[in-house]
Amino acid sequence: MKTKEYISKILASDENKKNEIVDLICEMMDDLKEKEIKEYERKIYEISEGRELNEDKARCLIEKMKPYGKKWELNETEDVRNAYGYGDLRAIDFWIVMNSAFNDYNDLFKDNVEWYAKFARDFIKDEDAVDDKVYYYFTMIPKE
Repeated sequence: MKTKEYISKILASDENKKNEIVDLICEMMDDLKEKEIKEYERKIYEISEGRELNEDKARCLIEKMKPYGKKWELNETEDVRNAYGYGDLRAIDFWIVMNSAFNDYNDLFKDNVEWYAKFARDFIKDEDAVDDKVYYYFTMIPKE
């Protein structure tokens, strides 16, 4: 989904979300030179989708990962998630973290899918992390 589609979805929803988007657009106009556009795109996404990655957003982030990009499709990590009994983890969170681990730790983990799966589980279940860690990490940390 593109920003325009998120805004359309918000405008078709309840009055509170409509007011939020109007306020945000006004804020954007006032601050445009002080803040980066990416921050506003993130805020619009959050109004529309909350602080969870949807499949479309996760796919875009995974495809930009360096140095390898996407290693696994969602259905492949879903099979791994189920095989290791990690059904309590959001499928999309597990998918993006598995792919990120492949890009960042391939030299260490090699072809050991179990290690990627355990890393993803531990990353997601990090007890001392903020709520919505996966969302914040993948929308705030990577370079564009």
